[in-house]
Amino acid sequence: MKKAYVILIGIFLLTALGIFGLPLFKSQQFHGSVLQEPKLAAEIVLRSAAGPVRLSDYRGRIALLYFGYTSCPDICPASLANLKLALGNLSPEESAQVQVIFVSVDPGRDTPEKLGQYIRLFDDGFIGATGTRDEIDLITSAFNVYYKINPPESNNNDYTVDHSGFITVIDRDGYVIMSWPHGTPPADMSADLRYLLKNGMPISAQILAGPTYTPVVCAVTLAPAHVQGGEWLYQHHCAQCHGADLAGNSAWQTELVDGSHLPPPLNGDGKAWQYSEQDLIRIIKEGRNLEKPIHMPAFKNTLADWEISFVLTYLKSNWDINQRNYQHGFMTLTPQATPTLSATPSPTVTGTLLP
Repeated sequence: MKKAYVILIGIFLLTALGIFGLPLFKSQQFHGSVLQEPKLAAEIVLRSAAGPVRLSDYRGRIALLYFGYTSCPDICPASLANLKLALGNLSPEESAQVQVIFVSVDPGRDTPEKLGQYIRLFDDGFIGATGTRDEIDLITSAFNVYYKINPPESNNNDYTVDHSGFITVIDRDGYVIMSWPHGTPPADMSADLRYLLKNGMPISAQILAGPTYTPVVCAVTLAPAHVQGGEWLYQHHCAQCHGADLAGNSAWQTELVDGSHLPPPLNGDGKAWQYSEQDLIRIIKEGRNLEKPIHMPAFKNTLADWEISFVLTYLKSNWDINQRNYQHGFMTLTPQATPTLSATPSPTVTGTLLP
């Protein structure tokens, strides 16, 4: 009798977990295309009616980046209106942590002053910015945005601009994490923003569960060309200290009299892989223990950011899967085998002339 009672209790607990527990472990279903590996957003240096606009100025807030032009008769106004509604669904405290930036790809007609007047029709907090044609081309290329200025259809110099219609979502740390396709309902954008403001973007864009050390398929994609380029850069700038095989000095853990250390290994045996990528970039650019006789020099005037990124990619190619997962935040959390959307731009939309 007692055994049967215990079994019944067990069945009840399992049923309760099935009813009440599963929602706690349900993956967040985002409403856009999610990057499997978030990318640091390219810096924007443009001009608005209020002065220079840099993406880095909005670290700590979620930035929503949309490219268009003020003469667009339908697509751009609809997108900006939806963004207005999406932020309106948030609390004042939440919406204050989100910044909408509208970048015009039509600098010939859209001056910073005109953009300022236009964007205020939607929300006083939105920013409208543009730049030179070369600057626009660099920025649209960096964010995988397509645009094409069409020839005038008449003698009055009116023309349309074809352009991508997706909205790019950049997290508080400056990483591109997802994009919403044109026409995403405001309520869906609000739901995503509310989740991101509270939880941030989960690694690999999915809820992670299970405190285990299980090796999993790593979400970090190492481009072969980047690995090859990084190896060349490493051999020319780093190998003289850390060794051609990344093994460093065998006595690297022993602190010397002056408090410095010999070059540590970078092949996974040391501690380099325990730092975040942002920290590794900072260390390489700024150097370490520069006042010590044995130190790591600063490379900010020697290597460009993309070269540093290539070097790190080469280092990661020598790490095992657990080290890569740890460095990207996976080691204490095992990603579930749930599908992750790739970051592909939504279809191009075409602006048409106003009647």
